[in-house]
Amino acid sequence: MPDGKRIRQNFGEKTDALMALGDLQLEIEETPEPRKALRTLLTPEELSDAESAKQLIGNHQTLSQVVAHYENLRKQAEEAGTNLDEAMSFFRSHYRAETTEITVFNAKWKFLQSRQDISDKTRANYESGLKLLMKQDPNKPVHTFTVTDLEGILGSYSEIHTRRSYRIIFNAFFKWAVRHHYCLENPCERLEKLPKDLSMIALLSLEESKRLLQAAIAHQDGIAAASIAIGMFAGLRPSEIGGLTSESIMTDKIRVTGGKMRRKVKRSVPIPPVLKEWLKEFSFTGLPNGWDYKMKILKRATRARQWVKDIIRHTSISYQTERDRNEGLTVMNCGTSIQMLNLHYREVIDDETAVTEFWNLTPSKIREEATTVELPSRKKVDWPSKAKLKKLVWKKALIHVANDLGVSDVAARKRCVKLGIELPPRGHWLK
Repeated sequence: MPDGKRIRQNFGEKTDALMALGDLQLEIEETPEPRKALRTLLTPEELSDAESAKQLIGNHQTLSQVVAHYENLRKQAEEAGTNLDEAMSFFRSHYRAETTEITVFNAKWKFLQSRQDISDKTRANYESGLKLLMKQDPNKPVHTFTVTDLEGILGSYSEIHTRRSYRIIFNAFFKWAVRHHYCLENPCERLEKLPKDLSMIALLSLEESKRLLQAAIAHQDGIAAASIAIGMFAGLRPSEIGGLTSESIMTDKIRVTGGKMRRKVKRSVPIPPVLKEWLKEFSFTGLPNGWDYKMKILKRATRARQWVKDIIRHTSISYQTERDRNEGLTVMNCGTSIQMLNLHYREVIDDETAVTEFWNLTPSKIREEATTVELPSRKKVDWPSKAKLKKLVWKKALIHVANDLGVSDVAARKRCVKLGIELPPRGHWLK
């Protein structure tokens, strides 16, 4: 035996002796070998804990490998500003194995295709907003957009209303992308809340009003003059002006049926003498094409200290309030309320001579003033020949062709239509 003891026993049969010998050998094999004493810095409790950990990980890895791997993951999580448990929780809630990579250029086209029931104006707003996402790189995958990317895009706009409008567009786009598994999350949800816009009501000074009217006359032969004059001297909302037709302009009044009050209130707005002079020289046939872009040009020419949405209407209501001194009449003509008039428009113009001068700003008076306004000059584009342009638009997407030529994709499309160049059908570059 291992302890030195010898066993002697007699057997009548050799087979019995061999069986007994086998039992003894089996007993020796099952006896654990005595452990050698090893030097260690671990306490008995720590040794016990290490043995338990070794049993948990099995034999495929050493305990040191497991600890090193865990420490590496923990440090990565700390560098990202979180801990390992939160990182794993985020991963489990956001990971989608079926996420499909798609460029923002192709995603924009699919997004607009899914919005078949929207108005033309809403579609145009979506297109202008999503162009900002493609401005840096149209081939940037949708899932790689971060909060920092969106903050950089929106940070270039100082007006809260503009930033809010683009955020609404981005939010709708990324919500759609999440539903279609093109990205894991909507980065708009983690953007900082915009401060409240406390300057929603503002008006143009008399000099700013003159510059606006002068710019309206000078820009493209007065194409926007009638629309600006109606807003300035009749106090209509931009949406209400957009709903007017030539039949809406009568001899002494304007019949308003659209805009914010559509299907609720219809009203007739009297045409003051100054507006009659404008409509006599500049006939109104509807809002001109590219109205938003034209308004940006006129706004810059005005050099207004403050510009808010509907500032032309605010200016008109303020001057009407001081002219009529009849809150009921002003409220009825402008389609507002007495509470709004008392809160924002009453007693904001102290100079009575300015009120009189405002209501005499006819086209001839504006020309006599000779107010200096700065309007952008048309940029000359070195267009390629028809054959070369046709090759370009079939070689790569129109937006890339436009960038190479230094124009907008709308201008490039118009040029192709003018020259009779057939463009690739929708979805051509996606396929």
